[in-house]
Amino acid sequence: MKSTLLKMSFLILVSLSVGCQALKMDYGQPAAQFLEKDVATAGKKYLGKKITIKGTVIDVSNPQAGWIHLGNGIRCDFSRLPAMAQSKKPGDICFIDGILKECEEGNILLESAMLRDPTAPFSPQR
Repeated sequence: MKSTLLKMSFLILVSLSVGCQALKMDYGQPAAQFLEKDVATAGKKYLGKKITIKGTVIDVSNPQAGWIHLGNGIRCDFSRLPAMAQSKKPGDICFIDGILKECEEGNILLESAMLRDPTAPFSPQR
């Protein structure tokens, strides 16, 4: 009995932690907003947080895999929503929300990425 209760408690905790990430992406406001040129210098303190990046699509070489590459070495992982990646082409300017996972010059990773409404408020930090 205790074993079953312990297993159920563990599963509930895991479900909640995964679910919170999804809620943060769907409903949470971004902690910061950046132009693609400013993310590497100003974004480090937002690692693990939801941010918005405005940038120009450089590459969508494998849209079925769900990746979009912006300028300045920014990689956006749309693997949960590959149709969003498929809707963009090089040269498109877009606003992308996601969780900032890596933030070094030339190596910026945005996970759980999703396109943001371009008419939504955008106040980039510098």
